[in-house]
Amino acid sequence: MKNLSRIISAFLAIVLLSAIVAGCGSEEEEDPGVTAGTFEDTADMTEETTVSDEPELPETDLEGREYQFLVRKGTHAYNDHWIEVEDMNGEVVNDAVFERNRAVEEKFNVDITALFTETADSYATKSVLAGDDSFFAVWECKNSLATGIQKNIYLDMNLLSYVDFTAPYWDKNAVEQLSIGNKLYMMPSDISMGNLTAPRFLYFNKRIMENYGLKSPYDYVADDCWTLDNFLPMVAAVSSDLDGDGKMTREDEFGMLREDFSSNGNILYFLVGCGVRATTNDKDGIPQISFYNDKTQTIIDKVSVVFKDENCTIEYNKCASGADISQFDHLWDYCRSLFAAGHFLFVQNGCYETVQFNDMADDYGIVPNPKYDENQKEYYHRTDPYNTQMAIPMTNVDLENTGMILEWMSWKSHHTVLPAYYETTIKLKRQRDETAIEMLDIIKGSMYYEISDIFGLGVSDVLWNSYRTGDLASTYAKNEKSMQKKIDKLVDNLTDMG
Repeated sequence: MKNLSRIISAFLAIVLLSAIVAGCGSEEEEDPGVTAGTFEDTADMTEETTVSDEPELPETDLEGREYQFLVRKGTHAYNDHWIEVEDMNGEVVNDAVFERNRAVEEKFNVDITALFTETADSYATKSVLAGDDSFFAVWECKNSLATGIQKNIYLDMNLLSYVDFTAPYWDKNAVEQLSIGNKLYMMPSDISMGNLTAPRFLYFNKRIMENYGLKSPYDYVADDCWTLDNFLPMVAAVSSDLDGDGKMTREDEFGMLREDFSSNGNILYFLVGCGVRATTNDKDGIPQISFYNDKTQTIIDKVSVVFKDENCTIEYNKCASGADISQFDHLWDYCRSLFAAGHFLFVQNGCYETVQFNDMADDYGIVPNPKYDENQKEYYHRTDPYNTQMAIPMTNVDLENTGMILEWMSWKSHHTVLPAYYETTIKLKRQRDETAIEMLDIIKGSMYYEISDIFGLGVSDVLWNSYRTGDLASTYAKNEKSMQKKIDKLVDNLTDMG
C-alpha cells in the first residue's frame, strides 16, 4: 500500500499547481489585520515526510515480561481504539491489531496486555502516587491527561530511548504544539486509531448542493480557493420551509446544522481553519496568547452574519427540542440523523461520525474546513480536546525498553493497522467517492493541537464569548489577565516539577 504521507504530499502538490478558475475571484484580499498568532508564522506543518523503514533497534529478549497499557474505556466517540483485542474474528481492523500485538510479542519476547478502565487518568494518579508500576503507558483523553500532568504523574516523553518523533507513525505537528517548556508529556501514535477521530471537518449533501445550483466544494479545493468567502454564501443560500408551516424547524431544509458550545462551537474550528492560533510557543517553548488581532475579529464578523441567521442554520439543542431521542445515545446523534435524512447542506464532525451516514439515501461528500483566503497556503484542523493520547507514568523506570517497544509498535501499526482502518473502514466502506478519500488525506495531515484547550486556560471561552457578543476587544480586555494568570500558573507548576 502506498504510504499515506506520500499520498498527502502528492495531492497537495497537484492542488498547489492547479490554475485558479472562474468563481474563485482574481483579486487578492488584503489581510485585514495583524497576522501574529496565525499558522503562517510557524514552520510548514505539512512538509513531505518520507517512508520510514523499520526502525533500527538492538536485538532484545525481554524474557516474557508483561508490558501493560492502561486504556480509557469510555463511551461514544471518546473510546480509545484498538490497543488490544482478544482474538481474531474476521474483522479487518480487529485482526490487524491482533497480528500487530503478536508481532511485537514475538520480536521482543514480551506479553502485551491492556487494562481498560472508564477513568484511566484517575486510576493512573492513584496508582502512581502509590508507587504502582504495573503499567508502562496510558491512553486517555487529552484534557484528562492534563490533570495528571499537573500532578506530576507523567514524565517527559523526550526521555524515551529510540523514539523518533519525526517518523510518520508519530504526528510531527503534535511535537511542537503539545510541548510546554520544550517538554512533551503526551503524544499521539499510530498504535491507536483514536487520533483519527480528533479533527472536525465538513460533510456536505450533494443533492442539496445540486438542487440549489451551487458549485461543488471539491471544485473549490481543486482550484485552491476553498475559502471562508466561498463557503459562507453556500450556507446562506439553503433555506426551505419544506412543511409549509411558516416556521423554520427540524422538518425543514437548512444550510448547516450549527454547534453553539463554548468548547466545540463551529466558530472555534473555523478560526483554526483560517490560520488563527490561540497560543503560540516562544523560543523557550512557553505558550503566549496570540489570537488577539484584527483578523480574528474579521473572521468572527463574517461567520456571525450567516450562522446567527436561523433561516439558514439550526442549532443542535433547538433541533432536538421536543423530539423523541430515546433511541439515540445523545441529542447530537439524533441531529446528525437528520443530516443523513437530507435536512442540512453541511454538518461539521469527525471521522467517527461517518458510521451514522452508512445508510444515507443522498450521496455526501467530505471537504476540509475552509481557508481564510486564497493567500493561505495550507489547511488546518483543530483537534477535539477529548480524543485520546499516550502518556508515560512516572513509575516507569524502564525507559529504554519502553521506547523500543513503542517505536516498533507504532511503526508496525503504521503499516498494518492504519491501512486497515483508514483505507478499509473509513475510506472504502464508508466513503462514496475517490475525491472524499483525497479530502481525508488532506485533513489527516493538517491536525492542530491547542494547549489552551487541553489545559483549560480559558482561551476557547474568550473566543466563544467574542463570537457570541460580536466584540473581541472588550471580551479580551476583560479576560486577558485571567488567561495569562492560568498560563503562568501552568508553566510555573511544570517548571517546579522539573
